[in-house]
Amino acid sequence: MLNHAGHSLRRYLHKPSRVFVLCFVLASLSMLFDGILWRLYGLHRDQSRLTMELASSRTEIGSLHTQLNQARDPAFIERQARDRLDLAGENDLVFIFPEE
Repeated sequence: MLNHAGHSLRRYLHKPSRVFVLCFVLASLSMLFDGILWRLYGLHRDQSRLTMELASSRTEIGSLHTQLNQARDPAFIERQARDRLDLAGENDLVFIFPEE
């Protein structure tokens, strides 16, 4: 019986296309059970996430550069002081109304 199985296997392996398919199946199963394919999928997923985070960070950096350039402008600083701190300029007229 063992001799018959060996003879049958030899006959099966005499065709290159069958040998290729058998090798491909064995290699695929080996990678699947070793976890290589799962790790590869995880790396691809991480790459996609990191690419999106990088694009978001670049957008945020551009916005911060714009804000920094604005903050260096004396007119912007004066406008912010007037708006946020209720300050008046040198030539501004200020009205004070008493509370009744």
